[in-house]
Amino acid sequence: MSPTPGFRRGRRISDLMTRDYETFVDSAFAAERAGDAETALAYHRGVPMFHRSAHGVVLTRLAGLADEMTPWMWARWAAYQCTRAEDRGTGSGEITRAALDYVVLMFHRDLLQQAYDEGDDPVRLTGRIMGMSWAYHQLCTYELGGLEEFLDTLATGRLAEECGLAWDWVDVTMGGYRLESTVGGLVAHDPVTGDRTALLDLGAALYAGPGGWVIGRLVPSGVSPAWMFDTRPLPVDEQTATACAADPSRGAWITALERALSEGRVDPSVLMSEDRELVTDVPSLGLVHRGTAPSALAATLDQLARGRDEVGRAAYRILRDAVDGSLGGDDQAPYVAAAVVNPHAYAEAQRRLVGPGRRAAWARWAELAPDPAAGRLASLAERSHAVSA
Repeated sequence: MSPTPGFRRGRRISDLMTRDYETFVDSAFAAERAGDAETALAYHRGVPMFHRSAHGVVLTRLAGLADEMTPWMWARWAAYQCTRAEDRGTGSGEITRAALDYVVLMFHRDLLQQAYDEGDDPVRLTGRIMGMSWAYHQLCTYELGGLEEFLDTLATGRLAEECGLAWDWVDVTMGGYRLESTVGGLVAHDPVTGDRTALLDLGAALYAGPGGWVIGRLVPSGVSPAWMFDTRPLPVDEQTATACAADPSRGAWITALERALSEGRVDPSVLMSEDRELVTDVPSLGLVHRGTAPSALAATLDQLARGRDEVGRAAYRILRDAVDGSLGGDDQAPYVAAAVVNPHAYAEAQRRLVGPGRRAAWARWAELAPDPAAGRLASLAERSHAVSA
């Protein structure tokens, strides 16, 4: 395929970069690879073209949690960074390019063809794939060795010091599971071996396929429960999950997933998600849907598309309903945990949702959530007690 006349409808970001902006980008990368999210965010915000970027959202979340990082958060951050390490002349750069070429061929040919047909810039599309494709993230991080290469050659400073757990993730293979929410928490059931594994519940079950089926990688969490998914698992059908469980060899999941897509058993849209959340498995849009009245949802989504922070507002409403007792039962805990790590929602909760009679409610939700959410919910309980006293 070759570009059609007038292929580029707009200017690429690279065309708008000045030398100062390029220096900011380099400084942001260096700070992030050293584990300094606050400095990385400051440099990232210094580039006007990056305003409202998905990566900016990730950095904002991490910067606000700088003193609350858990072992699995450090590992997830490293795994996330390895998929963005495009540095020319490095092993990481070669891996990201190889992973991108492969997943476009295997999973995203329709998007590339659409870009050509509509006269869009394929460079922008490949940027979207690198940021949003679950298949790209998995292939780059594990099958092609991106995480190991990143840890070995690019991670520095505190990130390198804190990422001992990430080394334990390097050789983990893909599996297929049925997720079950039990009284004791979230459990992953292997349909082939029958094994049941208690998981750190970050909300993955809320977005599983029909019957609770997913494919994903179970990795050490460094906390209790001892296992978790490396990132939000992919919702699939039972046949695909069982195929991945039956053959955990490297790359076997690619064949199983490609077959499911070609046979129409898995919707290709699930492969692309703008919500690469590191602190929760609840996507930002999940908070919007859960925290918005059905009658207001269309208008809220329109405002979100226009750049208004409807995610933070929805997260605050979830916390308000949680402490007032109108949110629901224990199964809503993943939403509460995801909401309290939202910077806007937590700040507003500290200002408006602490007071007499609220300590017990906050303490209850804290018992149901993992850190760092549990710590923030416990803090709201303590603040409520202090106000009451």
